[in-house]
Amino acid sequence: MIDAYEAGADYIVIFNYPKLEGNDYGVMTDEHFYALERFWNSITETDSRADFSGPEAALVLPRYYGWGMRQPDDTIWGFWGPDDKSLTIAKITDKLLAQYGVSLDIVYDDPAYPISEVNYKSIYYWDSTSGTAP
Repeated sequence: MIDAYEAGADYIVIFNYPKLEGNDYGVMTDEHFYALERFWNSITETDSRADFSGPEAALVLPRYYGWGMRQPDDTIWGFWGPDDKSLTIAKITDKLLAQYGVSLDIVYDDPAYPISEVNYKSIYYWDSTSGTAP
């Protein structure tokens, strides 16, 4: 979360589902809430945002693709195993992150948020069927 904040993120999303028996707060435990508190205290005590000039490139993922992105065999939406897209997306993500670092946006293919409206120097699609490929 700190890396995302320092790179200019305005939002951080926490997928907190399902509600577990005996826990009124979904899957979040006290440890998670303490981590959020430490994060908040860290960013409000000092101005830790880097001098970030904005993203240079974007990687466009399939619409609604909820793969965890932590490793190639990560889960989809926290419950289902990897699918036929996971390894391809893992490889291109690793390559582009090595090239661009925090200057890479990872976005979803969504007509409500046209990628063409952002001034990226390069746009990469997960399947390399359109746009630029690495």
